[in-house]
Amino acid sequence: CRIEGMTRTKKTAKAETSLIDRYLKHSQGLAVSFLFILPLLVVYEMGILIVQPPATSWAGDLIRWLLHGAFGRWGALAFNLCAIIAIVGSLLSFRGDRAPRFGLYPVVLVESLLYGLLLITVVPPLVQTLPLAQAAGPSAAGVIDDLVLSIGAGVYEEIVFRLVLMSAVYFLALKATGANWFAVVAAIFISSIAFSACHYIGRIDVSSMQFIRSFSFRALSGVFLAALYIYRGLAVACYAHAFYDILVVAMA
Repeated sequence: CRIEGMTRTKKTAKAETSLIDRYLKHSQGLAVSFLFILPLLVVYEMGILIVQPPATSWAGDLIRWLLHGAFGRWGALAFNLCAIIAIVGSLLSFRGDRAPRFGLYPVVLVESLLYGLLLITVVPPLVQTLPLAQAAGPSAAGVIDDLVLSIGAGVYEEIVFRLVLMSAVYFLALKATGANWFAVVAAIFISSIAFSACHYIGRIDVSSMQFIRSFSFRALSGVFLAALYIYRGLAVACYAHAFYDILVVAMA
């Protein structure tokens, strides 16, 4: 009986491990990530239309600007077409039992929220930063406006810095050196520094000490989000970023 009980226990543990492994692998996929971040994108775009905050996600504006430069007055249409192509392409990439498991979406939200809480509690003490609301950037307007902008930052900044910039740097570094470890380190470092630096476009911090601390905070946050992108995928990185910004707004 004991042997049978031990066998059942091992089988149960193996099944649980297999379930966790399947969740981690499935939720990490880029196609699943595109589908899972769609609600964030829709909420942000609807929020911009309804609330009309005085500012928008600069990363989103950058993407639109690039498309406008490439397609002129058809830039907005090109942006929407890119989103539609990403969604349709993601759906078509699934076959049979590899179909997207939307039941995992709440699990992704909970996991991302935990990472957001981790980011808000662990990184600031590492750099002895200023209050979190200042580290994340001054409020552009009201709470509702900031919440909408937080969602936009979660989506577009992760697409720009993690999906696009990290991938580009990794590809170029790997092509130049042939060393995978160097390419990974270069992608994380350059994307994190760029992520931090872009938060200072159009403004200067009050003091050099504040600049050093806030820049270090954002750079370390970029490293944290880059690690999430590598090991947990785009969707988790987007939601963790958005949840962090939302928590900052709530605590302000």
